[in-house]
Amino acid sequence: MQFLVSVSLNSDKSKEPPPKDVAEAESEAVRGLYMEGLIRQIWVRADKRGGFMIVEAESAEVVATKFAMLPLVREGILETPEIVALAPYWGFAPRG
Repeated sequence: MQFLVSVSLNSDKSKEPPPKDVAEAESEAVRGLYMEGLIRQIWVRADKRGGFMIVEAESAEVVATKFAMLPLVREGILETPEIVALAPYWGFAPRG
């Protein structure tokens, strides 16, 4: 099943850039989720306030568990990710 995951900065904790070690740990963790096939596509917002990902997993609970382990989420620098289940667009279906 595919999901749209939205992450946004916690305005209370994002006044300054995260510590370098936490930022590097975040990059490595996200890279790992991409390499294992959970993250399929990823974009950052142009205003630098967060990002969006298309992910694939068995359930929203699996996605929530994986994203809760991200360093920026654990440190509270990112808000708890919003996870939305996606369904196919019906408009491209064959017409009967």
